[in-house]
Amino acid sequence: MIMKTNVWIFVVVFCLTHTLQIGYAANPIDSLTNVAEQFVKIVDANDAEQLKPLLHPEMVQFVQLGSQLIPFKTADFIQMVADKKIGGKPRDVEVLSANILRGQTAEVRIRAVSDEYDFMYQLAMAKNGSKWIITGVLAEIRKV
Repeated sequence: MIMKTNVWIFVVVFCLTHTLQIGYAANPIDSLTNVAEQFVKIVDANDAEQLKPLLHPEMVQFVQLGSQLIPFKTADFIQMVADKKIGGKPRDVEVLSANILRGQTAEVRIRAVSDEYDFMYQLAMAKNGSKWIITGVLAEIRKV
């Protein structure tokens, strides 16, 4: 009887802990890279509504395009995605590095390549509650 009870306790605890982890990466670095990859894929899909929760409202993105350094604020960037002025082409994403700095801040470097452009991103991130959000973006874009 005791053995049967112990097995049931184990099953219940196992199920509860795994159920609570759905939607959360077990590894904190995986959480960062998931946000970075989502950022690219959502822009590629021109889905401005899904982009909003990933970005801090005061985020600034700087894009190096040739000799031009172009700044975008969050609202402007989201509007450009919604208006399909940027994005819309699928890109292959490669995470180059991801580092948590002191537990609440992090940086991720990714490369996203389409048939037209090669994007190199450095994303600054911060913890907002239990989720990582993008607080700054530095991107360099080159033609393929």
